[in-house]
Amino acid sequence: MKRLPKALLMSLAGLVGLAGLAKIHHAQTPDAVEYVKICSLYGAGFHYVPGTDYCQNDVTGDTREQTEGGTWRTITPYEAGKWVTHPEQECESGRLVKVGNFLSTDFTLNVWQKGETQPVTVRVNGNEMITKVIMSGGFYDPRIPNRHGANDTDGLCLRSIDPTLLENIGGNLINLPFGNGNLPIGCIANSRIVNMPAAYSISATSAYPDVDSSFTDGTQTVVAGPYLYGKQLVVTTDLGNNGGAPILTYYNAVTELYVPLAGKLSVSVCIEDGRNFSNFGN
Repeated sequence: MKRLPKALLMSLAGLVGLAGLAKIHHAQTPDAVEYVKICSLYGAGFHYVPGTDYCQNDVTGDTREQTEGGTWRTITPYEAGKWVTHPEQECESGRLVKVGNFLSTDFTLNVWQKGETQPVTVRVNGNEMITKVIMSGGFYDPRIPNRHGANDTDGLCLRSIDPTLLENIGGNLINLPFGNGNLPIGCIANSRIVNMPAAYSISATSAYPDVDSSFTDGTQTVVAGPYLYGKQLVVTTDLGNNGGAPILTYYNAVTELYVPLAGKLSVSVCIEDGRNFSNFGN
């Protein structure tokens, strides 16, 4: 057997040594750090949710998205609730009220480019408020009729609305259709309820109806308040814009058309005496 030249042996030894050092260095290198990008649009405490253009406050859950119609607000992650087979039993000291059953075709675009149903009047008596939001059903692509149960950000939100109300914002009278500072009364992920055998119940995350103060702008007394902010209810989609496609649709490659999602959404609320719930709402 031939002996290798001394110079070559030294070179090989050096390569082995470098490889060993590389392994040691690799073993000691910490995992890559995922940095959080600060969102300065809405003040301190907000950061961008990775992979999105949403800004979230981890302390309050207040999540905001800039749209063509202005700032869209929601609360994430969505409120954790429970599965219920008898929704009426959720309203311990009050009553269960049906908001409605909705198809995907019942949603039209609002100025925020979100899907929104027609307003529904739900009457409450003095001191009463919505304490729970209950949803079942949901929307799905019929080609993929699988169950989910996940708490994603494809929320279906119950919100208060009053198209007749004017607010004094910076000295200007502006119509703000959504009450409660544009925060939802409650959102439940469509992916959590779609095709599931039971309804899902959550505690309301914002008060309805909210009470706002009256104001005079110097020339017009808008109302001799206090007044109720949010006379009616709507159901809306939440974050995202469906990639520019029509809301609550799927694309059929055969017909080359967008088709409404299948399914039906059922929405109910518990209405109870608000005096039984301290520190509730906004």
